[in-house]
Amino acid sequence: MERIRGRGKGITVVFRGLILSALVTAVILMILAFVMLKLEPDVKKAEIGILCTYFLSCFLGGIYCGGKMEKGKFVWGMFLGIFYFLLLLAVSFMGDQAVSSDLVQGVTAFFICAGGGMLGGMASH
Repeated sequence: MERIRGRGKGITVVFRGLILSALVTAVILMILAFVMLKLEPDVKKAEIGILCTYFLSCFLGGIYCGGKMEKGKFVWGMFLGIFYFLLLLAVSFMGDQAVSSDLVQGVTAFFICAGGGMLGGMASH
């Protein structure tokens, strides 16, 4: 019975971490949009800013998840990063984006999200 409660706690913690990550993403993307409006950088710099946003959001969510869990902090952070990526994928599908158009960019985003979450979980105390 104790194992079931532990998994339920993990799911709740990851869900709350996803909410935190989504809020961080929204704030950073608003700032990035304002900077892009004022400075008019090229597309490559904007893509780098978006990938950095993904990493930072997953890192902070991973810190939250790792701080709430007693064991396997980096695994819970990695789960957060994977679920964050799946959330991004779902939002892209809903927005009629051509998700499969750039496989390399999608794989890069997956590893940035999973790695950022895992590093956040490792950094938590």
